[in-house]
Amino acid sequence: MGFWDEHISIGGLVGPRFMAAPLDGITDSPMRQLIREFSPDELLFGEMRHVSCVVNERTGHCLKYDKVEHPIAFQFSANTEKNIVGAVEKVLEAGFESINLNLGCPAKNVVRSGSGSALMADLTQLTLVLKEFMRAIDGRVPFTVKIRSGFKEKNAVEVAQLAEGLGSAAIMIHPRTQPQGFTGLPDHDIVRQVKDAVKVPVIMSGNINSFKRAQKVYDQTGVDGFMIGRALWGCPWKMREITDAAKGETFTLTLPEIINLARRHLQLSLDHYGPRGFHPFKKHLPVYIKGVDNASDIRNELVNSKTAEYMFEVLDGILPVYNAGALNLEHSTSNQTPTTLP
Repeated sequence: MGFWDEHISIGGLVGPRFMAAPLDGITDSPMRQLIREFSPDELLFGEMRHVSCVVNERTGHCLKYDKVEHPIAFQFSANTEKNIVGAVEKVLEAGFESINLNLGCPAKNVVRSGSGSALMADLTQLTLVLKEFMRAIDGRVPFTVKIRSGFKEKNAVEVAQLAEGLGSAAIMIHPRTQPQGFTGLPDHDIVRQVKDAVKVPVIMSGNINSFKRAQKVYDQTGVDGFMIGRALWGCPWKMREITDAAKGETFTLTLPEIINLARRHLQLSLDHYGPRGFHPFKKHLPVYIKGVDNASDIRNELVNSKTAEYMFEVLDGILPVYNAGALNLEHSTSNQTPTTLP
């Protein structure tokens, strides 16, 4: 077996080298269920939630998932030790197989509270938070961290070594600083430095939208695996496309198949959220219909829809226009660039 066929072990949790990154408002349970149909074994992540939100939540949405989503990890943000124990207990009772601490989110509302990437700039507080997570988890599931190059200054190597020393089973890294957000070129050199500095698996996150790009990053850094994030937006098949390419195979979908996926995504959102579930689904629409003639007009109709019934009608109206010819996925998929994703 070669590198791309081998699995990696994260604290005893064994899986493929690719995994689906957590994207707030995007990789919710409906989306994860569709991803799972194409990628049966890859690790999935729930959306990032602050420990206080988990402890105080009454709807249960952040802990709700379908059994097909296993294996699934939960991603926390935190700025103090408060509520970590209670939040961890709720997540473990819900059956998540791993816990991740987000030290990479660049969103202003997150970093203002001292959470996300801001915690990388306060190693004293970060140490307290990491120790509290390790105490709360007590070895029951693997604990990992997701970092950036740094907050304002690059200190990814120091943070990675700190996290490893306190028990992190893997380091996920998005190699940009907080002010960069999702712009500018990822710093592959600092990824290589982190890989050289720790013994636990290092997972690259950021701009991985094709096998060709993953292969280039691996050649430059030697990382152990890859998180697929924004490339999944409206493309639940994206990891399958990449893993097939790693095997020298080509993955294709027809446009009718993609529109039917959009219909099913809408229905899953209604099942998950209730009658107004069509609102969270709207974020995915521009990508699902990118390959459709008059996509701009149809997108406006769908985004401005007031009912799920009308959205189904518009989607159904697309199908008769097309035969079953294969769609060029490279043309039809898009890497949207959200402004507030972890």
